[in-house]
Amino acid sequence: MTPKPIKKISIIGAGAIGATFGGLIKHHHPDVEMVMFARGAHLAAMQAQRHVTLCEAGNEVKIPVKATSDPKDIVGSDLVLFTVKTQDTLKTAELFADILGDAIFVSLQNGINQRVLCKTIRTDRLLVGMTATNMSIVQPGVIDVTRRGISVIGAASPDVPPSIVEQARQTLSLSGLPVESSENILGVQYNKLLFNTMGYASVLSATDFLNDGLLNRNWRTSVALPVLDEGMRVLEAAGITLQKASGGSDVIRWRRLMRLLSTPGLDRIVRAITRGPLSLPKLVFSVYQDLQRNRPTEIDFINGEIVRLANECGVTAPLNAEVVRRIHEMEESTHNSFQSREEIATAFRRLKEAE
Repeated sequence: MTPKPIKKISIIGAGAIGATFGGLIKHHHPDVEMVMFARGAHLAAMQAQRHVTLCEAGNEVKIPVKATSDPKDIVGSDLVLFTVKTQDTLKTAELFADILGDAIFVSLQNGINQRVLCKTIRTDRLLVGMTATNMSIVQPGVIDVTRRGISVIGAASPDVPPSIVEQARQTLSLSGLPVESSENILGVQYNKLLFNTMGYASVLSATDFLNDGLLNRNWRTSVALPVLDEGMRVLEAAGITLQKASGGSDVIRWRRLMRLLSTPGLDRIVRAITRGPLSLPKLVFSVYQDLQRNRPTEIDFINGEIVRLANECGVTAPLNAEVVRRIHEMEESTHNSFQSREEIATAFRRLKEAE
């Protein structure tokens, strides 16, 4: 059966990721009906201005969109892009489940959410994935696109016909962002998740993950590599095979690079090069934005997912558990109690030595 043409797309959770994809698709293909379901000040700004603003490399484009908080506005959608915060997955999916109809449902979220989504979403229409594109809401209604990384989607179950996967891939590619499909989407998701376990650890010290984190020998060897190695050991115990990803989002290549940077003097050379015209972009992680806004974070679904898997397999993940514990402490604090990179590196080194 030939899938019907995609004429109406709805974004559920049109924050940084959703508004970027939806906005770019609408920008390149104005004939597509685009509905953005959002909340709060971001929704209010898009409704008042009747557009979303995307900023990239100094360029700014205002894209007309329909922003709403009424679930009924997504009725009749041919494709739904689901980009809500991971902790809101179940309650939001339940809110929309009865009005999705035959829509292709693509979850592009942090974490591993298919176990939850399968409870309410038609399994023959459910796709999941990850994106390595980095973007952030710099003010309500305005998105800054920092890095155009690869996005990968795949069927959440064998019930999804290959033609549906390909149609979803082609539709998301209308954004101009690179999109691939994978038959081992779980391996791809865990690849991204492991990258985020290091990134979320960098938030403990409000560290610029690339420039001041991975290129800082003390932090890299005391925090980043141990957290990553622990996660890889847990996945091995769980029998989960990582799937390599295209571009710079592949954690296997990052691990190799971090070990290479331990060559005497090499990290200093790389750091000097990247301070100039080849400077690395600053990656803004969602957990940092949430802490700044005094909101609950996704930490339980990233580093906490490694801890959950470890417990399930009868192994331990003390470093990832420490990241979770510290982030939760910061969530409960009345002020942002970031520590220095050196303090965090010392604490994690001692924790590692105590194993």
